[in-house]
Amino acid sequence: MTFVIDLDAERREVQYPHGIPVLLRGEQFIFPAEIPADCLDPLFTEELDLMGVLGDIVNAEDGSTTTGEVVEMLFRRPQLPARFYGAVKDIYLALLGEETYREFKGVRPSIGDYVRLTKALVAVYGVDLGKLFRSADSSASDGEMSSPTSAGTTSSTPEGSGSVQDSPASSASDD
Repeated sequence: MTFVIDLDAERREVQYPHGIPVLLRGEQFIFPAEIPADCLDPLFTEELDLMGVLGDIVNAEDGSTTTGEVVEMLFRRPQLPARFYGAVKDIYLALLGEETYREFKGVRPSIGDYVRLTKALVAVYGVDLGKLFRSADSSASDGEMSSPTSAGTTSSTPEGSGSVQDSPASSASDD
């Protein structure tokens, strides 16, 4: 049997069977090969209100938001930077577990370390938060349609396909 979606297909665990090794200040930390979905939960709390900030940006009057407007939105939420930093630490705690996270904090990662490591993990995990938060109407494209990936393929339907079948099980009903 063939599946349209095969979630058991080869995954990142094959490339990183023992996890994703990260070196920080001479210490090695192993992150899971696949990011558990619930690790992102800290980003979606009401206290953080990240969706509210993104909603304000999307709903800006003229459709474009300047840096000054974003800064103004942040000043209306003075607790946001600390809560966001807390959410990032909660994500690392969920990824590493309590003991390893305690060791991770013990090497005293800087904010720059968190930023660089987060960017690198996002690339390895393939998580694009921009795509998660994109508005529904942004998926429309004014660009050209894509072309087939195989030069020798001109038709994906074999000859004879769609012809009348002789089998009674495949006959159509005229209701």
